[in-house]
Amino acid sequence: MSAPKTLIAFGAVSALAMLCVCESFAQAPAQPAQAPAAGAPAAGAAGGRGGRGGGGGRGPAEIWYINKGKGGVYTPPHKPLWKVADLIAAHRGQNTWSEQIIKDGLQDVTYNSAAPGTKITPRMHIEAAVAFVIIRGEMHFTVEGQQPVTATRGGIVNIMEDTIYSYDITGSQNALWVEIHPYFYQTVTPASEAPPPPQPGKVLTKVSFAHRPGAYTGTNKLYSNLWEALDKCTPLPRVTDDHIQVNPLLGFVNPADNKCNPGQTGNIGSGPLQPGAPPFNPNSTFGHLHESNIEWWVVQAGQIRGQFEGTGEFHATEGDVLYAAPDMWHQMAAEAPSGPNVRTAMSAYPITNMGNTENAGGGRGGAGGAGRGE
Repeated sequence: MSAPKTLIAFGAVSALAMLCVCESFAQAPAQPAQAPAAGAPAAGAAGGRGGRGGGGGRGPAEIWYINKGKGGVYTPPHKPLWKVADLIAAHRGQNTWSEQIIKDGLQDVTYNSAAPGTKITPRMHIEAAVAFVIIRGEMHFTVEGQQPVTATRGGIVNIMEDTIYSYDITGSQNALWVEIHPYFYQTVTPASEAPPPPQPGKVLTKVSFAHRPGAYTGTNKLYSNLWEALDKCTPLPRVTDDHIQVNPLLGFVNPADNKCNPGQTGNIGSGPLQPGAPPFNPNSTFGHLHESNIEWWVVQAGQIRGQFEGTGEFHATEGDVLYAAPDMWHQMAAEAPSGPNVRTAMSAYPITNMGNTENAGGGRGGAGGAGRGE
């Protein structure tokens, strides 16, 4: 029997300045200025399959009751913060390794390293897409029906369902990447390739079926790169696959650094900590939460602060991963005083952000306050 839950109200009201309007999928519109292709929303803007916090374009927020579970409960392999430096240190002496960082019933995520010359043979995932976030190095992808691409730091590779693909590690340094699958995914190998080893408890079997690669529609594309988008002021990479939602959130603590929208901060979340602010209280009510979904972030630029219920405050830099456990009050913020701060928000489905109705300041206030949009 599951543990009893507490009945609470959620929703943002005008008195709370639309508290934590949306962490991951309705960021402030201070994004690269050029218009996207017809029919595709600008990166981070509300719309499409974006988030649904606060009003979210659906009118004023409303007050609801939910049964909230205990926040801050992490079960292995999950933790609030995976630091890339710690992962590399844990695998010292190994060029090629894979670490399970998320396996929560919605997504199956690994942090990976491989040396130049490593080749991953052709494969396909039945009825399931896969996404790659490239942290460093070079990865050359060959994807059915598409032109080959070489992905580098800041790149996001989105391979649609039922699509044969392979990749190899190129360049002069080990590649590091985060690989995101739906929890239920299965891998099949073309019979034209060498048979893979059987999985424990299973029998390698030949079967017959037809397949058709999934189509790229809307904001989905095979490859896009954060740094190229920032340089050219074009929309940031975004993925809206079934069970894989990827949305980079861009913010500038110093708005003068925003060359695409001068003078605008973009999405800095709750913002830098105020001088003299009291210590963060993880047992308070603050920020927002999600029901029946999870949210986590890959830091692609700058420094990001995550404040998590029952757990504490965490500071992450490029290549680190932050994870908010289910039913957890949380709030995020950009911290690097100069240059771009990018926390790439991940979830299995479009997110509804359930803002708390008790505490407009939330935990420990930042320069942006809760009304800046999370």
